[in-house]
Amino acid sequence: MSVMTAYNQRLQSQNLVHMLQNRESCYTRIGSKINQSPNLSYERGFYKCITPCLTIDSVAIPPVYLRKFTPDGSKLLAFSLDQRSLHVYKYKGFGATGVGELIRETDVGEVECYMGGNRVPGNTLKNTIFDRLFATNDVRILRLCQGDYWRFYLHREFSVFLENGRYVFLAAMSILHGALATADYVSYPDLFDKLDAFSYIFFVVDLELGVVTDTLFLPQDSIVIAHNHGISVHESSIAIMSKLYQCIYIYELVDGRLVKRETIGPRPRGFIDEGPLDMGVLDANTILPITHIKQRVLSFLYRKIDSTSSRSSKKYQDFYKNFDFLEHMIMEKMQLVNRDLILLRFEERPKDNETTPLLPLGEIHTPRRFYVFYTVLDEQVVGVYQDDSVELLQIILQFYDQMRNVRSQHTGDAPSLPPQFFLKQNFVDANKTIPFMRQAALRFNPSVPVSTQSFSPTPYLKYNEFSYDDRLISPLERPKPCSADPIVFRDRTTKLVKFRLSAKARTPNNPLAPRELCAFICHPFEPLILSIQKYLHIYAYNIHLYNQSTVVRNESA
Repeated sequence: MSVMTAYNQRLQSQNLVHMLQNRESCYTRIGSKINQSPNLSYERGFYKCITPCLTIDSVAIPPVYLRKFTPDGSKLLAFSLDQRSLHVYKYKGFGATGVGELIRETDVGEVECYMGGNRVPGNTLKNTIFDRLFATNDVRILRLCQGDYWRFYLHREFSVFLENGRYVFLAAMSILHGALATADYVSYPDLFDKLDAFSYIFFVVDLELGVVTDTLFLPQDSIVIAHNHGISVHESSIAIMSKLYQCIYIYELVDGRLVKRETIGPRPRGFIDEGPLDMGVLDANTILPITHIKQRVLSFLYRKIDSTSSRSSKKYQDFYKNFDFLEHMIMEKMQLVNRDLILLRFEERPKDNETTPLLPLGEIHTPRRFYVFYTVLDEQVVGVYQDDSVELLQIILQFYDQMRNVRSQHTGDAPSLPPQFFLKQNFVDANKTIPFMRQAALRFNPSVPVSTQSFSPTPYLKYNEFSYDDRLISPLERPKPCSADPIVFRDRTTKLVKFRLSAKARTPNNPLAPRELCAFICHPFEPLILSIQKYLHIYAYNIHLYNQSTVVRNESA
C-alpha cells in the first residue's frame, strides 16, 4: 500500500485538528489535493529541426485586435476595434493554403528575416500571407455588446477556454457611478472600497455553433480582468474573485449554461443570516465580525503551535503580534487548483499613509503575504504559508505543472518556464543554507497563485529544450520590451542556434520615452508565432513560421 493511499484512509477517520498538528501530513494533504487532476497520456512529440525560423516583417492584418489561438489550434480569436464584437478566424494550416508556394514565388531565399522593401512580390507576400493562413473571407463575427449592453466594452486582455476549447468565456465591462449601499459594509465586513466599481457581463460563447449560450451580469463589483487575473477555471468549474467584496463566486458550466454553486465569502455555508442588519451609524470605529476564512486561518496558525516546545512562548507572542495584520489583510489573488482546492493569497491592506515605519535593529518585518490552501467542500484551511516559506517553495517545485492547469493537446506537455527551470537547477540542493532558501522563497513564491490559461503550451518556448533571453519572450503571455537584436533560441543539448525571432524595436532607445513593447501569440503546437509590436498607438505585426529554404546562421546574432 502506498504512503498516499494509507494517508487518505487515515484522513477519513482522523479529526482535522490532529492532522493540522502534523506539518508533514499537511504537506501530504495539499499534495494529494493537487494530484486529483486527471492525468492524460499523449504520444506525439515535436521535431527541433522544424522551427519558426522565417520572420516576415510588417504584414497586413484585418482591422482587429488579435487575442489568441484556441487550445486545438483550429481557430484564432480577435476583437473588433470598437471592442464590441468577437471575430473567429479559422486557421487553414500550412499545407492547404499554398503558403510555401507564395514564399517561393516571392523569392525569399535563405534569409531569416524578410523585410520586402518596395518590391511588388514582397508587398504581395506581406499583404496576403495572413489571408493564406486564416480564412478571412469566412470569418465568424458575433456582436456581443449591443442592445441592452451598448454601454459595455469587451476586455481584450481576457479570454478563458472551457471544455477543451468548445466554449470561450469573455468579459465586458462598463464604468459605474454611484456609492455602495450601507448594508454592503455589514454583509461584507472585509469590503475593500478603495477601488473603482464597474458593471460586468460575462459571455459564454459556443465556438462550434457560433452562438452565445449564456451570460452573467454582475452590476457593481471590482474584478481584475486583465490577463485572466481574477478568474480561475478547472475543467467545468469557474471561480470569479471579487476584490471589492472580498469573496469568490463559484459557477459550473453545464451544457453551455452557468450554474451557480456557491459564494465563498464572509460567512460559512448554511450560516443563518436572517438577523437584522441595522448596526446604527457605521464609521471607522465600528467593529465588524472577522470573516470565516480568516477565522480558520487564525485557528490553523494557533493550533499549529506546539505548546510543549521550548519556543512556544515566542511563537504565541508572534501570533498575537500579527493578529491585527491577519485580521485586516485582503484577498489579492486566488487560483482554483482543482474542483475542491483553492489557493488564496492575502496581502496587507493598503493604508491611507503608505510610509514604511523604521524597525529597530534585529526586528523581523511583519509578513506582508500569506498563502492559504482552502478546501471548498469541507470549508477548511489545510495550509498557511508566509512569503518566505521554504515549504511553499517545495510545493511550487513539485506541483507547478499541475497548478498551471495548461497542457498541449498535441503533446500533453506543460509549459517549461524559466523560473521553474532555474529553481530546479539551483535550489534543489540539501547543502543550501536556510537563509539562502528563504531568499529564494521570497523571490519565487509570488509566482503563485497562477493566473488561469496564462501560459502558452507551444513547444518552441520550452525552456528545458531551448535557451533564450526570457526578458524578451517567455511562455507567460505578457507583453515584453522590444530588443535591438533578434531573439536567439539555442538547443540546450548542442548549444547550436535553432532559430531566431526578429521583432526588433523600430524606434531608437530613449529613456524618457515610453517603451516599445511586443506581445507574442503562439500556435499551440505548429511552428507559427505572431508578434505584435506596439509603440504609443502604432502597431506592427510580424509572422514567424517554418520555411524549408531558410538557413539559420550559427554565429551570434
